Amino acid sequence: MRIRPDVALGVLVLTDVLRVFLPSLITLFGRAGSTPAEMMGLYALSWFVAAFLAVPLARLVPAPRIALGAGALLLAARAVLQLTDGGDAQLYTASAGVLAGLVWLVAVAMTAADARPALSGVAAGLVLSTVVHSALDGVDLMWRPGGLPRALVIVELALFAIFLVRARHTERPVKIGDAEHPVDLRERAGAPRAWLLVGPALLLWGLYTGNAAYAQSAAGAPAWVAAIVAGFAVLSLRPAVLPWRSHPLLPGAVLVVSAVAFAFLHPVIGGIHGVSPPWLIAAQVLGQLALVACLVYAAASPPPAGADRPARRGLAAAGGMLVFVVLTFAYYAAYDLYLPNDWVPIAAALLVAAVSATGGLRRLEPGSGPRLPVTAAGAVAAAALVAAVPLWQDPVPAWQPPGEGLRVAAYNIRMGYGEPGRLSLEQQADTLRQLRPHVIVLSEADRGWLLNGAHDDVRLIAERLGMRFVWAPAADEVWGDAVLTNLPITSIRNHVLVQGGPTGAQAVEVGVRWRGREITVIGTHLQPPPGWRELDQVGQLAGIVRRAAASRPVVVAGDLNIEPSDPAWKVLMDAGLTDPIAPVRPFNTIPSPGRSVEQIDHVLVTPGFTGADQANPNVQHSDHRPIAVTLMPDK
Repeated sequence: MRIRPDVALGVLVLTDVLRVFLPSLITLFGRAGSTPAEMMGLYALSWFVAAFLAVPLARLVPAPRIALGAGALLLAARAVLQLTDGGDAQLYTASAGVLAGLVWLVAVAMTAADARPALSGVAAGLVLSTVVHSALDGVDLMWRPGGLPRALVIVELALFAIFLVRARHTERPVKIGDAEHPVDLRERAGAPRAWLLVGPALLLWGLYTGNAAYAQSAAGAPAWVAAIVAGFAVLSLRPAVLPWRSHPLLPGAVLVVSAVAFAFLHPVIGGIHGVSPPWLIAAQVLGQLALVACLVYAAASPPPAGADRPARRGLAAAGGMLVFVVLTFAYYAAYDLYLPNDWVPIAAALLVAAVSATGGLRRLEPGSGPRLPVTAAGAVAAAALVAAVPLWQDPVPAWQPPGEGLRVAAYNIRMGYGEPGRLSLEQQADTLRQLRPHVIVLSEADRGWLLNGAHDDVRLIAERLGMRFVWAPAADEVWGDAVLTNLPITSIRNHVLVQGGPTGAQAVEVGVRWRGREITVIGTHLQPPPGWRELDQVGQLAGIVRRAAASRPVVVAGDLNIEPSDPAWKVLMDAGLTDPIAPVRPFNTIPSPGRSVEQIDHVLVTPGFTGADQANPNVQHSDHRPIAVTLMPDK
């Protein structure tokens, strides 16, 4: 079984564009919640529905020409994205690039005389994307300025262009075992339903099987975990070496079990995110191995007699990608709609397993996949490349908090994206460093969401600042808030808050030692109902403050979504908190100009401290400003 390099490289480019398109939906089209979710979903859906038009278009233009033209447009969109500064240009270029990539994929399905190399190329493209994304420490070339990233993008696009032009779909003998046999290419084209799996496979890969950031967040962020994921991703391209070579039903069963583990067996449920047991990482790795094996089995499925295979293959490919976007929105929109989403990865895995199992129930060819020595060498090289990431990271710039007072900062980082919709984790970290805090509370952080590009916000910012962090999940185990500090941590406790607004809420209680004094820092991102019509959530936070304040000073920080004039503000003041920023109010926490003054990010403290050096730099690295204040003990 061969792997088509044009398909592998095309999928790599398409996943690059998807990692721009998906977060742009939230940050640019959706404006982080100001656009109705229905409009955002309709906008995304329209590009995926438009891909179906490639099938009737093939009646007028030969499918190979469509593949060549759409591939060229995908190349052009990716090149333009590298040059954009965000904003509408990024949104619409990424949208056009996604459509071009989908049309290219549909045309590839229609022209694939042999389904096995083509679908193996899809799997190889996902594997390449895992390795490249992990080797870049989760920050894709798209978000990296300078000449070297652009040069690497040129190399990637040039390779795709070369193989795109060279791609040919002709009848020729295929080597099976030790002899040459003429092959009925209608048989080799496979059943159209095999192409339906591309979308669900992409979803499972993005959610967890090929998501190194998810693995690192679950395992406490060591680089070797990402290396293991990358290495086994490469090894998955040799499915015939595994026990399921003779058991076609086994990879589907393993994939479903792995999806169940991802959906339900989280490292934490309503508490501090801890290190996952090794078997959870093993479930992720086995899921990747099983996913590729399912694609190979599906590609081997015989076509139905008398079917119009090219058109049906194209429709199946377009339908599979439609399943991808529908399930993606079902998974992430569930947090806004207060609906369960655990069924989404399981449904995707069941679909993949069912199609794979009905694909012929045959043994894999002994030569399935690249040669074992080549695959093993590639896996080792990929693991070494990813494990070496810390060796080439820039050293952390030296900096010191102020000598007087306890400096506390809070920043809603909007998943790491600035106002123009570009990933701004480095700029966010540099801005926080300039504020020189002892303690930082981050809100709206994710640690591997496919929707936001599958990067680990908290780890990347903490490493750039040289600080330790405590991660507190809210919506799920990879979305929530974090407390970063360079002070000794003496205790950790998390409180799940009652339901308020979308994505859930928690209050993480971290004990730190500052100048011999024990101080409790509570980091939170309150999610209130409209107008704070119910005060249950802020009332619960007030109770947590009272209990903690009985034994030590308490600092509350984060995006509280409360204005000083709101009734919820009085609840916190009645709990014994004071406002060290009050002397300099109004204190805008939303970037200007053109925006009204909003004061919703706060640092509050129990009596015994006064505020000094209040800061809210007007930077565009998020849709909030970072804030900081120095808490001076009363004499």
